[in-house]
Amino acid sequence: MRRTHTDPGLQPERTLLSWSRTLLLVLVVGGFFIRWVPYHGAAVLGLCAAAALAAGGIWMGQRRRYIRADAGISAERYPPALGGALSLSLVVMGLVALALLLVL
Repeated sequence: MRRTHTDPGLQPERTLLSWSRTLLLVLVVGGFFIRWVPYHGAAVLGLCAAAALAAGGIWMGQRRRYIRADAGISAERYPPALGGALSLSLVVMGLVALALLLVL
């Protein structure tokens, strides 16, 4: 990705790495759900699919988030990404709620 600011260690790169770690974590959690299949049946695969969709959504937004952050640093106006954080929070809470319903 092309930078418009001069310091390669600034916020856009760190934010990109943070979202990449979050993507990996969501995929790992989806993988852990697979271990529940023998105990709770094929319904668990829906949880795995939901985790994979969430990870795909994070991946699809990576470039847009980086470009927005890079432009914000260059313009010295960088608003917080509330939409991404809120949607990720809702997805995680939804996965937890569905997992609890399945287990209990």
